[in-house]
Amino acid sequence: MEKGISHCCACGEDCKKGILSKMKPYGFTLFAKRYGMDRLLDCLEENEKRGIVYHRRDLDGDYDGFDDPEKLIEFIRTGNRG
Repeated sequence: MEKGISHCCACGEDCKKGILSKMKPYGFTLFAKRYGMDRLLDCLEENEKRGIVYHRRDLDGDYDGFDDPEKLIEFIRTGNRG
């Protein structure tokens, strides 16, 4: 907000402030920076058709439990936990 941009993915810095200190928001932001918001939404839609959900219980879902942002990005992209 202080930079006058609407989304973290529009910022050029690699930041882990606030919510970006958590893996899921950080990984999703990196994905959007690399591939764009449209591709992110397309992947989420395809993954949902495969039964992959963002929130399964409370705030946790299938995109949680990653300790490496690159593995999370690959999961978003392919739907495979590999």
